[in-house]
Amino acid sequence: MTIEFIWQFLGTTLLLGACLWALWRGEAPERWGGAILLVGFLMTEVVELTRPRESFEVPAFVVVDIITLIGFVVLSLRSRRIWTLFISAFQLNAIISHFAVQLSSHVDMYTQITAVGLWGGYGLSLALIAGMWILEWRRWQTRRTTP
Repeated sequence: MTIEFIWQFLGTTLLLGACLWALWRGEAPERWGGAILLVGFLMTEVVELTRPRESFEVPAFVVVDIITLIGFVVLSLRSRRIWTLFISAFQLNAIISHFAVQLSSHVDMYTQITAVGLWGGYGLSLALIAGMWILEWRRWQTRRTTP
């Protein structure tokens, strides 16, 4: 097994687990966040499957990320939950990372792909998991204090 496979497998598992948890146990903001993340992931997979094999810089990846960012920003403005601010910031970092190769001569394609995967994969998943963790903690606190 290569490190790229492990990185991608763990990231996908974490993302799908976070989305399923949010859709199953979340309140409206967590469910919307999980749905936005899941749809963004599926749209990215469609772009990945339809892109030319010799090309890594496909504008459709950036378009999908921008659409996903808009969804997260709207969710953040409507829900006023702290995790939505972080998930929006991580998505913005992922979008900026798409342009890292063009912005600096010291950044290679591998670094750019790693940054997009870190912010746009693990970062988004962990922000949603943090939101679910806070929600479950609040529920536990309510059950504990309510007779």
